[in-house]
Amino acid sequence: MYTKEDLQKYDYFNGADLTFVLDSLTGVISRQYILDFARKLVEKNVPFAMCMMDLDNFKYINDSYGHSAGDTCLKMIADGLIRCTGDEGLVGRFGGDEFIVLYLKSNSYEDVHAFWAKTFGDTGAVRRSIYIDNVRVFVTATVGSASFPKDADNYNDLFMKMDKALYRGKSKGRNCYIVYVHEKHKDIVVSERGTNSLLSKIYDVKSIINTTSNDVVIARTLEYIDRVVHPAKIFYVYKDNNVFDVKENKEYFYGKNAYFTLDKMAGSKDVLPSSNPKEIKDKYPDTSEYLDKNRIHAFVAVRVGKHGFILLYENAVTRMWQDYDLVLLEVTGTLLGYKLDQK
Repeated sequence: MYTKEDLQKYDYFNGADLTFVLDSLTGVISRQYILDFARKLVEKNVPFAMCMMDLDNFKYINDSYGHSAGDTCLKMIADGLIRCTGDEGLVGRFGGDEFIVLYLKSNSYEDVHAFWAKTFGDTGAVRRSIYIDNVRVFVTATVGSASFPKDADNYNDLFMKMDKALYRGKSKGRNCYIVYVHEKHKDIVVSERGTNSLLSKIYDVKSIINTTSNDVVIARTLEYIDRVVHPAKIFYVYKDNNVFDVKENKEYFYGKNAYFTLDKMAGSKDVLPSSNPKEIKDKYPDTSEYLDKNRIHAFVAVRVGKHGFILLYENAVTRMWQDYDLVLLEVTGTLLGYKLDQK
């Protein structure tokens, strides 16, 4: 929690009543004051980086353990952010499970990236275990950052580019930090996020499946899924253990001793997600051994009726699969299964 002594070195906060300046739950700077402070920095032409951090799957903590546990989690994350930021910037609460960090030490890509690497590190504020009422919760977050005046010369553009970087992080699977780079991120359209986006993607999948012949429908559909879900790897595994590698656009035989087969997944749900492969160790020990051996940190297996299944996995990050991704995948598996049944 910030004190008057912590803030008095900034002229903007001199004489301000902390009752209004600080967020009542977390003790970081409230939304109104942190955003207004950012505007003042722009007006005074002070270089800095503006960063937004969104906790991943925070709704799950509230729904599973109660809002009191959620509040405790927010307080601990806020304390960690204050500790990690130190004298290099200020932390505010944007609302809900979103925080704003104004990094004042530097606005260079390298320095901002290094700061978030530290914050996401073993002793950082996020990507860490938090114990709440004897329950261990592993908390990750997604961060987007943009710098003034390097990336934008006014507040509105700065906020927009920070939001683009955050959106890119979410589309990559979350649990990451993205520092805005104009060449990479300039064409991102943030307005495409949300429920309408999911609905439009379901309509896209339905249209592709309904208008594509059976001999290429799997390839065309999964090429689209690859573009919108952005997994590291995506395959279609046929019931005869042949595999179509979507990213490589080629087929090969998976082998009689394959760990991902329709038979091995026969007892599973239509969608089997895991952000921690050890969760399936008891039910699928051979598959779990394969995941560990190949350093696959997260995967999703989606049944396509009696025909096979879609397999997505990550071997670089521990991805938190989002509900809208899983809904899209389950709908895709169901529609593909129905289409292939019509042969």
